[in-house]
Amino acid sequence: MVYRILVAGAGLMGSSLVRCLVSRGVEVFVYNRNVEKARSLCSTVKCRVIEDLDLMDNVDASVIFLFDDQAVVDFVYTLIEKNLLGRTGILMNSSTISPETSLMLYRMVRDHGGIYIEAPVYGSTDEASACNLVTMLAGDSGIEGKAREIALLYSSKVYWVGGIPKAMALKLALNNIGLIMPAVLAESLALLDSYGVGQELFSEIAGDLWFGTMVRRYLARINMPVSTPRFTISGAAKDYRVISYTLMLKGYTPLLSQAASNFYSLAARDMPGEDYPRAALYYRRKT
Repeated sequence: MVYRILVAGAGLMGSSLVRCLVSRGVEVFVYNRNVEKARSLCSTVKCRVIEDLDLMDNVDASVIFLFDDQAVVDFVYTLIEKNLLGRTGILMNSSTISPETSLMLYRMVRDHGGIYIEAPVYGSTDEASACNLVTMLAGDSGIEGKAREIALLYSSKVYWVGGIPKAMALKLALNNIGLIMPAVLAESLALLDSYGVGQELFSEIAGDLWFGTMVRRYLARINMPVSTPRFTISGAAKDYRVISYTLMLKGYTPLLSQAASNFYSLAARDMPGEDYPRAALYYRRKT
């Protein structure tokens, strides 16, 4: 069977997913609000640009990789307003958004006869291009089999975690850990700078400790500019805003996530599109 999949969003992750799906023989359609971005992508890989959603063909699934809550809400609202849920197949939201927004979208799509699945992923552009993502799925149990089939096209591991919004809560919990190290390292490097201690000695000693591999990995990414970031500073700032907001909504004080949100938001003013560990450079220059 040749799957037909719409990818909504031609940013870093969306375009990487398109490359993966094309390599798997999937018939891929790409929708992006900036149509030129979609055209550029489909000029390099075998995909079809959807310029007008009204003209799209039926697909098996639509994978949503948009930047934030509002972008996802706007896209889903458009599908509902245009009565297109019958053509989009399973709506698999892989964007990192708040659990509350995801739950609202689930109910809205369900009430209009569509199928909404949470499908956030762990992994960056390299893993997406190589079809090696870790995907967490949540939704109505009756659709689990079909959702797994689609997710396995681009994932090395797929977890069904239960009902919505459990997958989105898991994604935020994992990002809260996975994105914090550059902020911690920024302050550690500032301490080294203050007392004339070199990064080489720091890295050597850290290498003998349980967290040494992680420190060395992030030091390399802090000090090395790349043409294509794995995940951007502006994306990290957005994710921590969502984490902080979600904690407050549930009655918790967002101590670390608010600090991390401030850290990345400040860096995003000057270097929004750079690889997120390089936010540590901004901290050392500006504080």
